[in-house]
Amino acid sequence: MKKVYNKHILLILIIGFLFVGCEKLVDDINENPNNFTLDELDPGLFLNGAELNSINILLGSTSRMAGYWSGQLIGFDQTELERYNYNVTFTDFDWDGYQEVVTPLREIRSRTPDNKLYQGITGVLEAQIIGNYASMYGDIVYSNALLDIDNPEFDGQAEVFDSLQSLLDDAISNLSNVTPQDVVLEDFLFNGNAMKWLQSAWTLKARFYMLTRQYDQAYAAAQNGISLQENSMIFVPLDLEDVTSTKNKFWIILNNAPSVGTGNSYLIQLLDTNSGISRNNAKTDEAARLSYYRIDETNPDGNLGIANELEPQPLVTYGENLLILAEAGARAQGFNIGLGHLNAWRSALGTGNFFNSSVAGEPILYDAYTAADFAPGGMENADSMDSDTALLREIIEERYVTGFTTFMPFDDARRLRTENEVAVPFPNNTSTAPGRVERFLYPEDEVLANTSVPEDPGLFVPNPINQ
Repeated sequence: MKKVYNKHILLILIIGFLFVGCEKLVDDINENPNNFTLDELDPGLFLNGAELNSINILLGSTSRMAGYWSGQLIGFDQTELERYNYNVTFTDFDWDGYQEVVTPLREIRSRTPDNKLYQGITGVLEAQIIGNYASMYGDIVYSNALLDIDNPEFDGQAEVFDSLQSLLDDAISNLSNVTPQDVVLEDFLFNGNAMKWLQSAWTLKARFYMLTRQYDQAYAAAQNGISLQENSMIFVPLDLEDVTSTKNKFWIILNNAPSVGTGNSYLIQLLDTNSGISRNNAKTDEAARLSYYRIDETNPDGNLGIANELEPQPLVTYGENLLILAEAGARAQGFNIGLGHLNAWRSALGTGNFFNSSVAGEPILYDAYTAADFAPGGMENADSMDSDTALLREIIEERYVTGFTTFMPFDDARRLRTENEVAVPFPNNTSTAPGRVERFLYPEDEVLANTSVPEDPGLFVPNPINQ
């Protein structure tokens, strides 16, 4: 892909304009605001637009497909039904994040070399979007991305993750040394809070180490990660008059068509006491989470939980960080460490603060587990496997449930594809599918424009790090 600069920067400004206002847009530029150049604008005006574009990508169609292909969501109508049934082509995918997110981030970074807050924020956001692409597609363009190079070569998936770890190291260094002089004009996600950005950077490092199965490093990184729910990176919808694009992304799509919901998905069955695979037990009552998670495709305004018009949506969270500590801790540090972090998350769930008021009156129970619960024949080990494996199985199932609407369940399904004893055994959506979906298809625009695109192996061939 080549650099297509001004068009995308101007689109970023239009989006950012919604959050800034006319006065700020033309402050300190030449006397005729109709004749300004991009170089005269404060680079901070690009940040909100880049953040919102990243949100739209990470919470958009590919997020729904990840949900379809990991037993969490069901497509009911038109395009979403086709995607649910694996009927996709390269036209269903895009790499808009390169131009709409990475381009403005690099513009900010190039123009604010002495502002450690901008340097850190833009590094975290670039790592977040590129890490998602590397996880979903495998080998991607990165080292030569957005340069004036015809047919840029693809980087290996593992090489991209190595590069992103270095990018995050730089971001962490900058965010750890922010001074009072390092201020940002606008920041939709964290309002310029360096500490929250720093914790997200560490959690992203831990996420990427999980994807590459470097569990010691994942555990170490997560110890510096998001430490409180209020420090989570979330999209908080805005109630702007006559503007729907700033609302909850499920609410938006359901107002167009009854196309996506939870139905009787594998996830819903896990939470439902009356199903044959319920995870409820004497220490766990999932009634509140079941109510909060249900998405009725036929009644968008009747969805009061996770798909409510103004309900926040997760991007990088406290729950993810604690469950990285739980799984990576169990693998790298031992049973007791993993159990302690799992119970810390269960204690947090038990407060009810991770749901909204729609679940008022529903029982909430997440009592602490003990080692005996995972011993052969225990509450969480009816099939009498070894205790370490039984604990891992419960942690990974909790990641599957907690990660609803994020990419975590789909990432875990592919990462754990050979670990049948602990992987969540959701079924395929059709009887004719040759296996689990392992990757996304390279987008049409890249395939047609770049002769260096590798031959696409299709949906069902694992990416390099999962082979």
